[in-house]
Amino acid sequence: MTIQETLIENVAVWRGRGEHVETAMAIRIENGRIAAIAPTGTLSAGPQATVVDGTGATAIPGLCDIHVHLATNSDYGRIVDNATYRALVPGTKKLLHGVRNGLRALKAGVTTLRVMGHRESGDVELAAMIERGLIPGPRLLVAPWVISMTGGRGDLFYPAAWPRQYLDTADGIEECRKVVRLQRKLGAGFIKVTASAGVLSADDKVHWPNYTVEELKVIVSEAHDYDLKVAAHAHSTEGIKRALLAGVDTLEHGTNLDDECIAMMVEQGTWLVPTLAITDSLLRRGAASGARAEGLAKLEIARANQSRSILKAIAAGVKIAMGTDSSGNLCRFGEHARELELYVELGMTPAKALETATSAAAEALDLAGEIGTLDAGKCADIVLVNGNPLQDIYLLQREGGLRRVYRNGIDVTDPWPAVDL
Repeated sequence: MTIQETLIENVAVWRGRGEHVETAMAIRIENGRIAAIAPTGTLSAGPQATVVDGTGATAIPGLCDIHVHLATNSDYGRIVDNATYRALVPGTKKLLHGVRNGLRALKAGVTTLRVMGHRESGDVELAAMIERGLIPGPRLLVAPWVISMTGGRGDLFYPAAWPRQYLDTADGIEECRKVVRLQRKLGAGFIKVTASAGVLSADDKVHWPNYTVEELKVIVSEAHDYDLKVAAHAHSTEGIKRALLAGVDTLEHGTNLDDECIAMMVEQGTWLVPTLAITDSLLRRGAASGARAEGLAKLEIARANQSRSILKAIAAGVKIAMGTDSSGNLCRFGEHARELELYVELGMTPAKALETATSAAAEALDLAGEIGTLDAGKCADIVLVNGNPLQDIYLLQREGGLRRVYRNGIDVTDPWPAVDL
């Protein structure tokens, strides 16, 4: 078998943990994995190897964004209302938008996405195509659809008159059990459930909880039986508490955490996925994002509460993993590093912020043996940054900030060169 080999020389290396950056290093990649990392001049390259000069760059692990909505509108020149898009755009078209959004993420150095899937949008099938190397894209971990109660946050994302299908809502213990099993049959990589009302869903009040503790417990129990983790959308304090009592693995948003919730998260090891980027994006773009006035008004209140909650969670030692809630024109794919900038603006060091998108995110996904750090034997998901992002986190989004992106050892810096993404 021919060995596919790349040698990156004269590069600084940040492994994915801590504050230390190693200088004048070399990274040898063989058949999609990191074969060795050592000082420059100590690693040899085969005659067919691609040799890359990394002078002036810092190699960091490929980034993970563990909360995105992939099959959303990718045509930012034609803004579509979120509810209208979800209800009226056919699944085949959503899938094609998802391909473009994935390429945008890849170009921005995001090599792994956890996808909050859309009904019949092909996210699971796209993940399989990418994994087989048939199409370029980030590694995808997919929930085929959100589990929502009737009148819950997921249900209210659709216009009231729009007909529902069986997967759209589940009420009571047995329906909750059945819908987890159905999602597993569809190829779920994890399960997403709504444990509270939302901000952008219509006629929803943020303080409302969704589901009883008993219903949430059966969802978690069934999912864990299949070795699937459970992500819970939760803004309200009561919804958060119910989700934690049920034993969910990751808490999405966490807008209204109180001291009791934070103590429970620390004790149980629950991951917090803050998704500050979507709030920032929507309030910066306003109506031009396609969000409705009702949602924007609720977001103004939610932003202050969420910032306070995240600061308290960080201070208490809650585990944080990066998620942006990238969602088409609401929060654009390719701007994922804005989440890290917001963490730094809240007081995190750049290194701690980067950990949320690398080693910490990999741990939250149960993929720490494969991705998240630059170590021999792991997947060669590597981003070369022009400069040192531990000194300037804004390099990750600055024009010209990224020099190269590798996914499984393949250079995907320009993943689809004939297309203007």
